Amino acid sequence: MITGATQGIGRFLADEFAKHGHTLLLVARNEAHLADAAKTVAASYGVPVHYAACDLTTGEGCDRVVKALAENGLYCESLVNNAAVLTAGFFQEQEREALLSIVDLNLRATIDLTRRFLPGMIARGAGGVLNVSSVEGFMPVPYHATYAATKAAMISWSRALAYEVMGTGVRICTVAPGPVVTDIHAKAGSENSRYVRYYPQMEPDVLAEAAYRRFMRGNWVILEGWLNKIVAIGVRFVPGFFLIPASGWFFHVRDADGNLVEPKPIRHPDMADHGKE
Repeated sequence: MITGATQGIGRFLADEFAKHGHTLLLVARNEAHLADAAKTVAASYGVPVHYAACDLTTGEGCDRVVKALAENGLYCESLVNNAAVLTAGFFQEQEREALLSIVDLNLRATIDLTRRFLPGMIARGAGGVLNVSSVEGFMPVPYHATYAATKAAMISWSRALAYEVMGTGVRICTVAPGPVVTDIHAKAGSENSRYVRYYPQMEPDVLAEAAYRRFMRGNWVILEGWLNKIVAIGVRFVPGFFLIPASGWFFHVRDADGNLVEPKPIRHPDMADHGKE
């Protein structure tokens, strides 16, 4: 079962699992895109591919996934928590609902779905959970503060859970890529940031192949690419007074001309009541 399966990393992970003979349940919000992806994958690899359109930021959306499995006579052997959303910019300017959606989709839904399906995996003594995190989860990231925090929590939680299930036959793995060639950066408004322009971006099919292969091996943390490995290890030894400003320089949102996007002025709350600036 793969979330966020209609585009980017999730779409190529669907190809990888199908290529190796797995029956799939694809999950995303857009039913038309899901139907297209399911049809294409099934035709390409000759495996049954089902889909469920739902909003995983809600408990009802996660309920729908369980129902879809039951309706198709399936159980979840491998769970891929890939669905994620990113917003970029100054925290105080981002919509509260958008920030809460990041937490709900990137983290809460991951924990919810894992709790629903992990007991069955342990009882069968087989299967696993692959959580798609980010190299941003290894450090504080100004202008991606909430997104990076959810990915840091995912890495920490995955590693702890991997230890808990040792000896059960179940794998808990997290893959932490750097920038990948998807539209997540453009949707967030960070396509002109230095990390997009200067950090080598990995193709999603390359990442998906490596993630699947190492997931089947049971690697707890999957770091693909030499630069990602250097960053993930190196940030442990960089003091915060240097690391956080350096990260801010790299991730600061910029316009198409490369100019820094500055924070918007905020009306003083006491003066706002009197219609004053």
